[in-house]
Amino acid sequence: MPTARQIKDAKARGPDYPNDLKVKTRMCQRLAKEIAFYVAETKENEDKLEAMKQPGSGKDEFDVKNFENVLAESVMMIPDATTRYKAAVDDLAVFVSTAENEKGVKESEFWEQAVELVGKENGASNATTTEVDLADGEAF
Repeated sequence: MPTARQIKDAKARGPDYPNDLKVKTRMCQRLAKEIAFYVAETKENEDKLEAMKQPGSGKDEFDVKNFENVLAESVMMIPDATTRYKAAVDDLAVFVSTAENEKGVKESEFWEQAVELVGKENGASNATTTEVDLADGEAF
């Protein structure tokens, strides 16, 4: 817990753009790993559940039902993590566009990673938007 003096000193120094860039970039990377983990866990749990449902597996209905609940929890975490990831990438995109001219930001080791993350996410969202075929005069 920072002391009142540390907080006052930090405010006097002003914003630490390179550190903010590092924190925001690492958060996006962590959330991307989290999504990949939940997807892999869901696939693994689906395979385990199928094996449990096979005749002769020795699992009773209670165990199968409980494992279905475990699988449902894993599946529910994917949209939640994806929403948090998209919000973090949007926050990073705003930060990159507003802080790119600040001292030390482009020299940071995280600058290229941040620009790549933002570009990759923007490219993915643009790809889904352009796939929609609209008739002449039609709007979203």
